[in-house]
Amino acid sequence: MNYQRILVLMCSIALFFSCNKDDEEVVSKEENTSTFGIRHDKKLAEYEAITANNRSDLPNFDAVIQFRYSLDGSDNQEYTASGSLIDEEWILTAAHNFYVQETQFSPARASGITVKVGNDPNNPIAEYSVAEVILHPTWLTGNQDYGHANDLCLVKLSTPITTITPAKLVSKNREQLESVVWVCGFGDYSKRADQDDNLDSKKHAVSNILDRKVAGLTTSANGITYSGSLLAIDFDNPIGTINSLGDDYISEDEQILGSGTSNTVALDFEGTTVKGDSGGPLFINNNGVWEIAGVLSGGATKPIPNHTDGDYGDISIFVRVSTSYDWIILAMQ
Repeated sequence: MNYQRILVLMCSIALFFSCNKDDEEVVSKEENTSTFGIRHDKKLAEYEAITANNRSDLPNFDAVIQFRYSLDGSDNQEYTASGSLIDEEWILTAAHNFYVQETQFSPARASGITVKVGNDPNNPIAEYSVAEVILHPTWLTGNQDYGHANDLCLVKLSTPITTITPAKLVSKNREQLESVVWVCGFGDYSKRADQDDNLDSKKHAVSNILDRKVAGLTTSANGITYSGSLLAIDFDNPIGTINSLGDDYISEDEQILGSGTSNTVALDFEGTTVKGDSGGPLFINNNGVWEIAGVLSGGATKPIPNHTDGDYGDISIFVRVSTSYDWIILAMQ
């Protein structure tokens, strides 16, 4: 009997199973990797650099501002949110930043809102006061959930901002599903080790794929009917095992978004939205021009089983701008 040959064969078998076991452990570890807001294999600074560099082939991130505000008009401005300069005097954001009927008797006062311009709200380029806050009419009357697609607000500045080019809005139905989109804001990343929890998070941008476009939603106030629509994206993990808008699990909030498909491939700067990004823009490219297609309203609750907010599987929901374009333009006049 050739013992040397048997020994070589046994070593080969042992090596084969050892390698398979190592591969399985790597995959298992990757599948169980959690994160917050951005890919686990990238640093927050890389996402911040996208807005700081503001490349010409990407959206106009300079137009994205931070709100620091109180709800009672006082100087105790403990809340933050995001918004987009769409005119020298006007900022588009989400209504829920300043008024939630269940917890407030009235909307936040303009006197308690400060607008910060620049990438670092801890050292802003400039600060502006607010003259007026205009909430979508049906949000103001209490129709305050995703299904109404009316979570919109216009903020008028006391002094025009003339040093920044306002962002453009999508005015017609030109949002193509499966398009690459960029989302920008000042979300709170204090849960991450690479963020100082004593400071406000810097402006950052994440990319994603537009997975849902929901039309045909309406609300009414004072005898006027308003049309509304939604857009949605999901946060895929790099190995393609988590794809919440493409799986068979349908949460209650997902039902509002209807059926559809979702690509499992995570982009290089794939990400989701977190607290503080509310009111920030979703940009889409129309014929070479980046325009605001959506305003961040919030995220779906429990998009996948055992989900943690900000982790892979997150679903972000935006109010579609093109459907409410006429109201936006009219309200600014």
